[in-house]
Amino acid sequence: MSDAQTQSEQTKQDTSPTDSSGKSPVRRSRKIPGGRWLWTILMLALLGIGIQQLMAVRFLETLDNEAGQIATVDGRLTALEAMMADQARLREDIQQMQQTLQQERVLLSLERLEQQLDAGWQTWLATGDTSSLIMALQSAQRRLTSLPSASAQTLRLAIDRDLIAIKSQRVMDLRVAVQNIDAVIATIDKLPLIQDGRVPAPPESNPGNISDESVPATLMDRIRLISWTVVQDVWHAISRMVRVQRLDRAEPGLITPEQKVFLQQGLRLLLLDARHALILRNAVTYQQTLEQARGWISKYAEPSDALVKADLATLQQLAALNIDPLAISLENTRQSLTAARDAITGNVLADALPEAAANEPQAAAIKEQKEAESTPVPNKGATQ
Repeated sequence: MSDAQTQSEQTKQDTSPTDSSGKSPVRRSRKIPGGRWLWTILMLALLGIGIQQLMAVRFLETLDNEAGQIATVDGRLTALEAMMADQARLREDIQQMQQTLQQERVLLSLERLEQQLDAGWQTWLATGDTSSLIMALQSAQRRLTSLPSASAQTLRLAIDRDLIAIKSQRVMDLRVAVQNIDAVIATIDKLPLIQDGRVPAPPESNPGNISDESVPATLMDRIRLISWTVVQDVWHAISRMVRVQRLDRAEPGLITPEQKVFLQQGLRLLLLDARHALILRNAVTYQQTLEQARGWISKYAEPSDALVKADLATLQQLAALNIDPLAISLENTRQSLTAARDAITGNVLADALPEAAANEPQAAAIKEQKEAESTPVPNKGATQ
């Protein structure tokens, strides 16, 4: 409405001079206002289009700046993720190196432990002294207390069982046993034999050595003497035919003086064989020779003599010794040691394989999720 009023007023002002002059420019004045409005509208439209284009350009510049900033942030995030991945790999490498060093340290401890056990075992075989072997096992126990692994504790329990078995057995000391055998060999020549202590037989009466003074004078006395002599001869002959022997114990061995030297040399050789078998740890020969030597001494030597009793007691103690190398066994310790070494080096992986196979799909899904998160999302404004 206001536009129409202003237009009518303008037409009146335009028509007033034309009417006074008497000319007719009425047609021209009617065309000019419409053109102005057209140019005005065109200018406004161009101005609006320009402003819109300017705003669009600035908006695109803003989007480009934001896209650049986003790309910069994505690059920094990618660099940070790469750095974190490098640090994770470095951490894994360090942990792996620590585990490797720990394994090598434990393996070195096990190697030293095995060397100590072998040294103690060789000392036991050479000397028969179990003290070095016991000390080696106790030292191994002390070393294993610092290892928290299950295999180390199993090895420590196996060592405990072997220690109890060694201490419960009566094993010999080779040095002391050899000294005892040498002491018995030194007393062989001093052993009294049974015939050395026998009471000598009384001298036999010889009826033929009758003095002339005891010869009877009468015939009856002579007959009585002759008959008594005949009876004595008959009794002597009968007593030689009858043998009286005790059956509750063995007959004492009697040898001639010429055989005494052979008996002593035989005993000496038997004891030397026993000594050699003891050093070689031949239990069968050792027991056989000692048993034979004891039998000879018991049969031919005087049992009531103190030296004979001492030698028999020494031989009895020597025969009671167990010189078999298999009497002491470290099988439990060696098996546990092998199992501990295999567990450390990774040779035994049968229990770990199913668990690792079950965890593989979960680990792959986690890895894919991390890769998807680390991939930058493209910007739509930047692409436009």
